[in-house]
Amino acid sequence: KEQLKAVTILLRATNYVRDILKKDIESYGLNTTEFGTLEYLYHKGPKPIQQICDRLLMANSSMTYVIDKLEKKGYVKRVADKKDRRVTYIELTKQGNTYVEEIFPKHEKCISEIFSVLNQEELQTFMTLMKKIGYHSEALIKRENN
Repeated sequence: KEQLKAVTILLRATNYVRDILKKDIESYGLNTTEFGTLEYLYHKGPKPIQQICDRLLMANSSMTYVIDKLEKKGYVKRVADKKDRRVTYIELTKQGNTYVEEIFPKHEKCISEIFSVLNQEELQTFMTLMKKIGYHSEALIKRENN
């Protein structure tokens, strides 16, 4: 019974947090996938399309559409690998880098507001417990698929 209550609390909290983050991201004129792509490239540098797909859990065809939209906005560009022309890297343009530098602190402030109800110790405990549940759930899925 307590586990059912815990799942309900987890799912409700997840929905509210997702809604807050989605609204924040949309206020920058982006969808969550576009934002995730820009954020990933900003922090990790140029990456092949496939690595971005893997990171954001997206199909290659969907990511191509996202990259096209970001390219039209002037935030990213495609760069062919000099050694292997089959590989295309996506990198932030100067405009894209400037844009992320402008919006990311605002997004971080939004995230800070969400977690402001927790002190540092509670936040560490929360992250530890969520990882524990996540890894265990992942193991259950893998076991079920074998």
